[in-house]
Amino acid sequence: MTRLKFSWIFFEDARFRAVILLVISSIIGIVSAADFLEMHKPDLIYPGPGVTSVGRLSDWAPDLAGTPGDTDIYYLKGSQPGARYLVLGGTHNDEMATPVAAITLIENAVVTHGELIVIPRANASGATYTQEMVGTPYFIELETPGGTRRFRTGSRYLNAVDQFPDPDVFTNVSGASYPGPESRNLNRVHPGRNEGHLIEQVSHAMIGFIHEYEVDILLDLHEAVPEHYVVNCMVGHDRAMELVALTLMGLQMQGLDINMYQSPSVYGFSHRGIGDNTDAMVVLAETTNIIQGSFRGKPTQELLHTGKDPFYDILASSGKIFVDYDSQRGISLSERVGRHMSTVMELSRSYAYFVPDNAIVIENVPELADLMENGIEYYLQPNEG
Repeated sequence: MTRLKFSWIFFEDARFRAVILLVISSIIGIVSAADFLEMHKPDLIYPGPGVTSVGRLSDWAPDLAGTPGDTDIYYLKGSQPGARYLVLGGTHNDEMATPVAAITLIENAVVTHGELIVIPRANASGATYTQEMVGTPYFIELETPGGTRRFRTGSRYLNAVDQFPDPDVFTNVSGASYPGPESRNLNRVHPGRNEGHLIEQVSHAMIGFIHEYEVDILLDLHEAVPEHYVVNCMVGHDRAMELVALTLMGLQMQGLDINMYQSPSVYGFSHRGIGDNTDAMVVLAETTNIIQGSFRGKPTQELLHTGKDPFYDILASSGKIFVDYDSQRGISLSERVGRHMSTVMELSRSYAYFVPDNAIVIENVPELADLMENGIEYYLQPNEG
C-alpha cells in the first residue's frame, strides 16, 4: 500500500511537470508563430506624389495570381513621353539596401518625361523568412520623422515552403548547373520557364512584362560581401556597356569608388539572362553589405544600420577584401542606399545622352551626398499608422 501511494504521488508530480512543460511550449510556440506570421505581412509603403498607379506581376502573368510569387509593381509615369526604366529591389532580400532603395524611390521620385517602374520585392516569397543558421534579424527598424518604420530582411532564396524539395543539382533553362538550393534563387534562373519551379515562373513573368511593356532600361539592385571582387560595381549586358561606361564616369566624378564589368557568359543572372532575352539595356549594381560577410560578428540591428564590424578591420589591414574599410566609419545603410540612388539617377542621365529623343527625367530623388548628410530615415514618408 505504501509503495502504491508513493507511485501515485510520483505520477501526479510527473503529470504536473508535463502540464507545466506543455504550457511553456505553447507560449514559445505562440510567440514564434506571431514572429513567423509577421514576416508574411508586406512592408508598409506610402506611395509618393510621383506614383500614378500600382499593379501586380500577375497582371501580366495571370497564373501567378494568388501564389507567393506574385508581387507589387509601382508605376511613376511622367506627363511627357520618354523611356521606360525598370528598377528591381529585393531580388535577394538579405541585401537590405535594395528593397529600401526601391521603397525610397516609390516614396520620393517624380517623373516628368518617360516612366519609372519599381518592383521593391522582386522575390516576394524570399521576404517571408530569414536564412537558416545565419541569425539575421527578422526586421530592420528605422526612426523616421513620423515614427518607426519596419522593413523585413529576408533571404536570397524563395521560401522553401513555397517550392520544395530542392534538387541535388539544379540546371536552369539555359543549361547552367548550380547546387540544388539555387533553384530558388531568382538571380540564377533567368529567363525562367512557364512550366518550371515557382521562381522560374516569376522570372518568366518578368521577361514577359519587360517585352510587353517595352522596357528600355533595367537596373537590378544587389549587395555583395566585401571579400568578393564583384562589389561596388556595375555589371552590364553587352548592349549596355557604353551606357555603363558613361554612368561609371559620372559616378566617379561624384566621388564614388566603383568598377564596371561586362556580363560574362554565366547563364541565369539578370544581366545575361534578361539581357539576352529582351530588348532592354540591363545593368546589375552591387554595393557592400558587411552583415552578409563570412567574417562578421554578431548580426544585430546595429550592424544592419551602421556596417561597423571590427573583425573586418583585420581583413582590410591584410588586403583580403575588395573595398576600403574602417570600422570606425563603417558602411551604413544610408550610404549603401545612397550609392544605389546615385546609380539610378546617373544611369537615367547617361541614357538621355545616348537617346535624347527618348529620355527619362526623374526628379526629387535623394542621392549619395543627401543620404550621407541626412540619413535614409529623412527620406521615408512618415509612418501614419
